Amino acid sequence: MHIGSFTPAAGVAYAASSSRSSPVAAAAASYGKVTDGADSVTISAAARQAASAERAGALAASGEAGAAGDYPVEMYQLPKWYADYGFQLPTQPGSRGDWFAESYPQAAAASSAERAEYSTLIQEHYQAVLAENGVKGVAAHYAATILDQDSSEALRRQMVERIRGDDRLLELMPKMGKPIP
Repeated sequence: MHIGSFTPAAGVAYAASSSRSSPVAAAAASYGKVTDGADSVTISAAARQAASAERAGALAASGEAGAAGDYPVEMYQLPKWYADYGFQLPTQPGSRGDWFAESYPQAAAASSAERAEYSTLIQEHYQAVLAENGVKGVAAHYAATILDQDSSEALRRQMVERIRGDDRLLELMPKMGKPIP
């Protein structure tokens, strides 16, 4: 598996509405939850996480999720601790050409070869941590790094250990403006 983006997916909020004629609306109406002919359902973060975990398990178990587009977008998230090693891209269209130098002056001052080497080393360590822990595929990655916070923390600690053992990466991190863990 190759998870290679440094931009975590934004949190997604879900809401649904329906007319009174649906079974959900009828049930909600009987409990006094409907106003103005429609109901509104807000799903908590815990419920979204549980639903995603259920979908991830179902997709993994069925073996149907072979193509990249078969998973919900939230399953492509990277853990924040990993994303912090990267550089956030601007999200506004028409960003200035010097956004990188303004946002990351230390990394911009480094050579392109040093930036490429830094990115490669971070990616190699992350992939090695995942492989050592049997994390294979999008569903397993999502479960181990996003849903299971204990697992994610264990993976983060292993990543820190690997980084601390890599003299070249420790040399590059300050050049990129990244703190040494």
